[in-house]
Amino acid sequence: MLLMRPVAIADVDDLARLASIAGEGMTSLPEDKQALTVNVESAIHSFKRSSPNPDDYFLMVLEDTQEHRVVGTSAVYARTGSRQAFYAYRIMSVTHYSHSIEKEVRSNLLHLTNDYTDCSEVGTLFLDPDYRGNGHWLSRSRYLLMAQFPERFAPDVIAELRGWFDETGVSPFWEALGAKFFQMPYAEADRLCGTGSNQFITELMPKYPIYSNLLPKAAEDVMGKPHDSTLRAMQLLLEEGFQYENLIDVFDGGPLVRANIAQIRSVKQAVNYRVESMSGKESTTGCASQDKMLVANTSLANLRIIYANARPEGELLYIDALGLDALQVGSGDQVVAIPGQLA
Repeated sequence: MLLMRPVAIADVDDLARLASIAGEGMTSLPEDKQALTVNVESAIHSFKRSSPNPDDYFLMVLEDTQEHRVVGTSAVYARTGSRQAFYAYRIMSVTHYSHSIEKEVRSNLLHLTNDYTDCSEVGTLFLDPDYRGNGHWLSRSRYLLMAQFPERFAPDVIAELRGWFDETGVSPFWEALGAKFFQMPYAEADRLCGTGSNQFITELMPKYPIYSNLLPKAAEDVMGKPHDSTLRAMQLLLEEGFQYENLIDVFDGGPLVRANIAQIRSVKQAVNYRVESMSGKESTTGCASQDKMLVANTSLANLRIIYANARPEGELLYIDALGLDALQVGSGDQVVAIPGQLA
C-alpha cells in the first residue's frame, strides 16, 4: 500500500536517494544529508505545533508500506519570505514608438519583484520514476492538508516550477543572466539556496530592470517554460485553478503560478465524512473506478492520507479494514475525502 504521512528523521536516507534522482534544479530537495536533516526537523516541529507559525514547513512523504521506503515527496510552506526575501522576475511588456520614422518596437522587461512574499507555497513535489501514475494524488494530498487547517496558511498560494534545461543539463536562462551576475555554476547557486543560504541573491542580483531582447534568443525563448519533467506538475496546478501571471524564477526562468486557497478545486471539493468499514462481499476491492477517493484522517501531527476505493453514502464513507488501519481511524471517526480525479 502507498501511504502519505508527515516526514520522519528515519526518512533522510530515502530522501537523499530521491534527491540524487531529481538532480539539479530541485532546490527544495538538496543532495545534502545535513540540509535534508535540517528540513526534516523543521517539518517535524511544524506538524507538532498547535498554533500557526510563519516558519511552518509541512513536508509529507509517500511511503511504500510493503517495501518500507519513501518513494515521493510533497510539501507546503506556510509563508514565503518569512525569514529571507523571496525574489522573482515579473515579465512586463513595454512599447516604444518613434513618430519621426513611424516605427513601433515592443520588448519584454524583467523587473525584480517581491510580489509573492507572504504567500503560502506548494512545492517539493517529486515521485520516484518507478512509481509513475501516482503523481496526481501525491500533488493533491497537500490540498487535503490545507482544506482541514486553513488557518495555518495564507490566502494566496503559489507554486514555483523548475525551469527548462537542455539535454546536456544546461539552463539557457541561467547562462545568459544569472551566471553573469553571480559568477558561479548553476549547481553551486542551487546548492546554496537548497541549504538555506540565499542572502547572496539580495547582494548580487542586478537592481535594475533588464530588457529581455538583450539576452540570447535561447534564453528569451525559455522564460516561463517549465522543465520537461515538470510539465505534468504544471498541468495539475492549472487544473486546480492556479494561474500563470508572468512571474518567473530568477535562476532558471521557470514559471510561478498562483491561486486563492479558497478557490483551489481540491480544497473546494473536500467533504467531511464519518468512516465505516466494509466487510466481506462489500469489500472495496469490488468498487468501481469512479469510487476511487483521496481520504485523510483529521490529525495534523499524525496525518495519514490514502488513495483508495471508497463508497460515500450521505454522511458516511465506507472503506475496507486495510484502509482504516492505514488511516489509523475506527468506525465512526471523522475523515476528509475528495474524488480521485479532478471533476
